[in-house]
This record gives sequence, structure tokens and C-alpha cells, in this order.
Amino acid sequence: MAESEESIGSRFFAIHELLLLVLSYLSPPKATISSIDTDSLANLARVSRNISDAALDALWRSIHQPDAIVRLLPADAYEISETEDEERDTRIDEYRLTRPLTPNDFAAFDKYVPRIRYVDFSNSSKILGAGCEVFPYLKAFRDPILPSLVDFRWEPSVVNGSIGAFHLLSRAASLPGQEFSLLMWSEIEHFPGESDAIARTIDAFNDPALPWLPDVKKLTLRTLHYLPAVRTAILNLTNLEHFSCDLRLDATVFQGLAALPRLRFVDLRWLPPDAAKTVSPDSQSFRALEGLRISGTLTSIETLLPLVSSPTLLSVRLLAKDFQSRPISPALLALLLTPAAPTRAATLTHFTFTGPARSSAPRLARLDLAAFAPLHACAALQTFRIDIDAAQLVFRDADVRAMAHAWPALAVLAVVPPRPASRRPPALHLYALWALATRCPHLRQLALEVDAGAAQVFRAEDEGDGGAAPSSRRAMEELTLYCSPCGDPMFVADFLHRAFPQLPACAFHAYPPATRPEDGDKWTAIVASLAGAGD
Repeated sequence: MAESEESIGSRFFAIHELLLLVLSYLSPPKATISSIDTDSLANLARVSRNISDAALDALWRSIHQPDAIVRLLPADAYEISETEDEERDTRIDEYRLTRPLTPNDFAAFDKYVPRIRYVDFSNSSKILGAGCEVFPYLKAFRDPILPSLVDFRWEPSVVNGSIGAFHLLSRAASLPGQEFSLLMWSEIEHFPGESDAIARTIDAFNDPALPWLPDVKKLTLRTLHYLPAVRTAILNLTNLEHFSCDLRLDATVFQGLAALPRLRFVDLRWLPPDAAKTVSPDSQSFRALEGLRISGTLTSIETLLPLVSSPTLLSVRLLAKDFQSRPISPALLALLLTPAAPTRAATLTHFTFTGPARSSAPRLARLDLAAFAPLHACAALQTFRIDIDAAQLVFRDADVRAMAHAWPALAVLAVVPPRPASRRPPALHLYALWALATRCPHLRQLALEVDAGAAQVFRAEDEGDGGAAPSSRRAMEELTLYCSPCGDPMFVADFLHRAFPQLPACAFHAYPPATRPEDGDKWTAIVASLAGAGD
């Protein structure tokens, strides 16, 4: 073998996922691929030249603390000091350069930094440490700072200096290359004692003439404050495939999103009532859309749905902010299945309809599950979730049987009952679930409110869906019965054994109605019966 020829082992371990998979078997018991410690990778990097680069790539693939980058500079080039923030009554660590940087300071930097692909500088999982304040100085020597950056999650702040990570962005170099998430919970303003470099960074961040959002494929914006440059920047994005935003977008930005040729998923947490009215239904808008998540009024949702021209809509999640204003109508759901997109009935696999979960919000007088009957045309539907706080939930045996017949691929069915539970017994009876057991072999999660007041033993022939539950069906992961009255525990347990023979006791949860606390003992006995059957 020629000396320069790469071995099969080297090529194998150069694949990041395979390397971590092997390490997960060599690590202590219960270790997972995501829990491989840095010491293991560092030791592996010292084993041989063939494996060293692969181990270093894995070690530096993602970083969560900015000081990992700063510490690649020579030790005499920086220092860390502690300053007191009197306004917030806290002490803050801060990195400072002790001398001007030179080109010779980047030997270690250039060896490791190009391996960094994923950066998470947010406080989602841990407190972000110091280091970002040095980035403006690094950019004078290395632009872009992270040439291989693919995914960047950033929570900018002047408190911990993370605003300095602004310099990791590069429109010219298209970095990050795939995904950018911005989480911003306070305005970025000048503060006493800021360095000149940070002052210029803050000005650039807030300058509407300098749109800096990277032209990524996936963009997520979570912010309580409107950013001056965002509106212009969004209109300049051309590569977007996935867009999620909680800003109140105006009609101009909405039009720009609707026209994007490759936009596959859109998540608008606040759809202004009039934004969708500016787009013509004949404009072939949202023509590549596969996933849709919209939060807005019923009127704005009704205006938006006909604008989606994509023939292959896979997932829809609707949140009606004013769901209590009028009954949910079948006409609303029919907008998803227009004659202009006849193939959509065969592609829609996930559907969720919710309303705001606020204890003080007005309640819908009556929610009738028959309103969702237009979706019975979607034979490929796998997930159906409803969570609307209504004074009365109308969910009949006929509704669940129709779902079972219409959705053979159904995997998740969840209908959350009213809050607080209605004093009326549920219209849906436990034995009606037999249709799901016999016709939906892929069902793994079931959560709803039933009347389990079984007074006689279950007879399959009485349900009209003869035969036994398929023995090949997958094991249930969750069966939750909300606020359900319970009859004879022996009859109920017998039905559950027959309908869901692979139901682990740990996956079954049942709650008695507040008006029938005595049913709690019955449900406890049923859980014990399921546990005994599994032994």
C-alpha cells in the first residue's frame, strides 16, 4: 500500500457518526453517542496519526463556550479579569487582550478552529461564559473567524459580552452555511465601560442600513424586540427552506416569504390579520411548502390557507388565538384540500389544531369533532391532535370509528378534554376504541377522554369491527384516558388486554373525574392487572 493511500479504517473513522458509535461501545455502560466525554476523544486523538484527525474533528465539531476559541491564542496574548456590575449586583468575567495580536499568534487557532461546525452561544442549557468580547479583534486577522460554520444558535447580550459573537456571521462567506437561530430577550444598547470594538459591534447590529442576517436554509427568530435590520434582511434572503419567527411580520415581508421558490416549512407565531390579504390566490405562493405552522385569528388562518399552492403539504399545525369567537367549521378544514391541489389528500400526514392555554381566556361553548370530518379524506394521516378549551367537547363513538376507517396509518391520536372537566360523562365509550385497535396497526399514542363505565363484558361482534386486534401491531407507547369514569375493573382490563395486547403498564395512565374520586381505586387495579399480564 502506498504511504499516501488512506486505509479503510481511516476512511471509516473519518465518518463522525461512526466514530462516536464505536466510542459509545467502548465507553462505560449506559453511555450514549451524545455523551462521549472530551477526554475520550482527546486520548483517541493521541493514538495514531490515522485516527488523530478524525478524533479532533469530533472533539471540535461543536462548541458551547466562547473561551474554547480564545484559549487557542498564546497565553501571553490575553487575560481574564472579573468586573463588578453594580446595576445588576453581580460580578462578570471578561477576557482582555494584553497586547496587540500578530499573524504569528494563530498557529494553534488555524489547526483547530476550521473543524468547528456547530456553535451554541445561548443560555438554553447552561450559563454562557466570557470570550465573545475578543471576537472583534480576531476578525481583523481571520475573516471569517469560523470558516466551516454550519449551524449557529445565538443569544446576543451586552451583559455577558455575547454580542461580540456578531462577528461569527458573514454574508460574504455565507456563514453559517445551513442554519441560524437568534434568541433575543433584551435590546442591544450601549453600556458604560464598553470597548470601542464592542461599541462598533452594537452600532452594526442595530444599523438598518446593514442587513446582516445570513442567507441560510433554516432561519429561526425568537425575540421580544423588533430588530431594525430584520425586515430588510428577510427580504434579501433567497435560500430559505425553513423559516420560524415570532415577530409581527408586515404585509411586505409576508409577500416576500410567499414568493420564495424553495421554502418548505414556515412557522409564523403571530400572523397579522391583514398580512395574507395582500397576496393573490392565483400567485402560486408557497409553492414548495411541506410544513405549515400558523398562529393567528381564525380569519387570518382562513385567508392564508387558500394561498398555499403546494401539492405536497405534509404537516399542518394551526393555533387559533380567537378560537372562542365562533364555532370551528368544516369549511375551515376543507380549505386544506382544495381542488387546485388534489394530491394533498394523499400527502398530509400530521395535523394539529390548538388554542391559547390561558386560564382567564374565554372558552369556546362547544367543540364538535365532526367539524374535522373533511380530513377523513387524508388516508395517509399519521398524527391527529386537538387541544381547544371548550365548555363542551362532542366526541362520539361514530367519530372515532370514522377516523379508524379513514386513517389506517394513524400513529398518534390525542384529543385533550375541556378544562376543567365537564360534569357530563364523555360521549365516547371505551369499547368504541376497538375500531382503532383493529384498523390502525401502527397506533402507538392514544390520549383522550372516554366513558369506561363498562357494565358488561366486551363483545367484538357488538362493535361492528369484527376480528381480533392484529398480533403484529406495534407496542403502545402511551394510552392516556383523561377524566374517565370507570365501571367494572375486570371488564375494562379484559378489553384493554384484547384491544392492546402489547400495552405496558408503564404506558397506561387513567384519571378519574373529579366528581368520582372513588374510581381512582378501580383504575389502580386495572394498572396492576396490566402489570401482571406483562410479567
